[in-house]
Amino acid sequence: MSNKKFISLFISLVFILFFIIATINFIVDPGEIYLNKILADSKTKTFAEKLFHSKNGIIQTGWNERLVKTTLVKDAKKFDCVVLGSSHIMGISLVNNTGNIALQCKSLLNLGVSGGSLEDIAIFSFIMLNDADLPKKVFIDIDPWTLKFNMDSRYGAYNYYYEGMNNLLQESSSNKKIYILNVVKNLLNKEYFVSSLKTIFEKKENDIFNKRILYPKNDFNYENGYIEPVTLSDGSHVYASKWIAEQKTKIKRLPLGGGDYKINGKSYEDDAVEYFKEIVKLYLANDIEVNFIMTPYHPNVFQIKSESVNHMRAVDKVVNDISKELKIKVYGSFFPEKLGCLNDEFYDIMHPTKQCLDRIDFGKIK
Repeated sequence: MSNKKFISLFISLVFILFFIIATINFIVDPGEIYLNKILADSKTKTFAEKLFHSKNGIIQTGWNERLVKTTLVKDAKKFDCVVLGSSHIMGISLVNNTGNIALQCKSLLNLGVSGGSLEDIAIFSFIMLNDADLPKKVFIDIDPWTLKFNMDSRYGAYNYYYEGMNNLLQESSSNKKIYILNVVKNLLNKEYFVSSLKTIFEKKENDIFNKRILYPKNDFNYENGYIEPVTLSDGSHVYASKWIAEQKTKIKRLPLGGGDYKINGKSYEDDAVEYFKEIVKLYLANDIEVNFIMTPYHPNVFQIKSESVNHMRAVDKVVNDISKELKIKVYGSFFPEKLGCLNDEFYDIMHPTKQCLDRIDFGKIK
C-alpha cells in the first residue's frame, strides 16, 4: 500500500472513530446538553410550571432535592433574583414574605439545598450562566464551610456540571460564544465519552418527571408547616408541622456551645477562596449583581469559647475581605446579636426561623 493510500485510510478511520464518539456523546448525553436537553426541556418546563403556578407548593417528601433544584435553575432567567446556598437560606421567600427582600426582588427563585457546598454553588452557577438570558441578581449564602472543598458529597451526582464550571474558569471565559465552541468540542471529550458509556451500562437515577406530583390538600400556615415538608412556588422550603412542633420544645433546653456541623480543620482553604472569587467574577462579567447572605447561629453557640466560634470569626473576616475587594454587599451575619435574633427564633443550633430571617435588612449593607 502506498503512503498516500495509507494516510488516506488512516484519516478515514480516525474520522469514523471521532464520528462514533461524537454520535454516542450526542445521543446518550449524560450532562443533558445535546439530545437529552432537547427532549428534557419540554418536560422540565412542565414540571417547573406546575411548581411555579401551584397555590401552596408541592409536597417534597420522596423527591431528590438537588434533582429538583437543578431542574428549576434552568428557569432562573425568569426571575429578578436567585438565591444559592444551603438549608440555612431555604426559608428566604417572597411567597412567605421573608423580611424586606422584596425591596430588591420583584420575583425570586430559591435554589438552596441541604448541606449546600462550594461545589453546589459552582454547579448551579454553571447551569445558570450557560443560558442566553440571565437573572439580574444572585444572592449567595456563605456558611462556615463554604470556603472549603469537598464539604458535602451529594453534589457528585451532578459532577459533569462541576467539571463544566472548572473548564469554564480555566478558560477565563465570560463570552457565550466560547461556551458554544466548548459544547461542540465536548462531543469528542474523553471524560464525557466515559460518562456516556457509564450511563449506558449503569442504572439511571429515578426520573424526576415520572414521579407523581402531590400538592398540599388545603391552605396552611407557613410558620406552623404542613403535615409533610413543602417546596413553595419560589423554591423556598416549609418544614413539616410535627418537626416544627418538636423543635420548639427542643430549642428551650438547647445546651451551650455546639454549632460544629461541618466545622473541622482549617476555617477556609486559600485555593477554595480563589475558586469562589472566580465564580463571583464570572457573574460580574455577565452584568449580574452579586450579594452575600450570612445567616446567624443560635445565641447559645457564642456563650462559650469554642473552635466553632473561632472558625466563624475567621470565615467572617475572609468574607468581608472578599466583599471589599470585589465590592459585594453582605447581608446578615453569623452572629445573632448583630441582627437581634432571640433564643426562640431558631429551629435548632443553626437554622433560624422566619422571625430571625426577617431581621436581615436587605435595605442596608452589613
